[in-house]
Amino acid sequence: MDIQQFLELFVGRWRSQRSDHQFGQGNGSDTRSVIEITTLEIDAPDVVAICEKYSIDPQTASHPMRLTWEEESLSSNKPKGKALLVPVPNLDNANKGLILGDQGKGEYQFASDESLTINTVIDQGIIEERVWYGNPNLRFRVATLIQNSSNSADQCSVRSSKFYSEIRVAIPKDAPT
Repeated sequence: MDIQQFLELFVGRWRSQRSDHQFGQGNGSDTRSVIEITTLEIDAPDVVAICEKYSIDPQTASHPMRLTWEEESLSSNKPKGKALLVPVPNLDNANKGLILGDQGKGEYQFASDESLTINTVIDQGIIEERVWYGNPNLRFRVATLIQNSSNSADQCSVRSSKFYSEIRVAIPKDAPT
């Protein structure tokens, strides 16, 4: 599998189970949600806008996508959200590149073990996310927030870690059967 095939597998409707642990703040939590991932055209206004924000030519993007999610809960309060992800491959090595998103600009690397690692710098530190597939309809993700110590720029600490297991429940309508 190459990076293009890996990204194509993202698209669809997924049921997600998340286990979350906030270090130093007691026990973690478990959350279930539904995630819908759709592809976007290179010339979609949101794709063009985020590329312009980071001075990137939208024509260099590959497989831009929109993610929407809604948590499943028995209460009437069901958190939901959306995100935009725009991969921009390195011209010399498509297995490395940038990920432009709502949270910021990150870097990705697709490894020989067919996993994708994304590092995104945010105000609180760095989010390191690793994504891999058990099979085309079973995806795993680990997201870790690494924060610089306020005492020293050389010392970092893990603030939170989230593990996701996701099962595809619907493929896109335009996908080949």
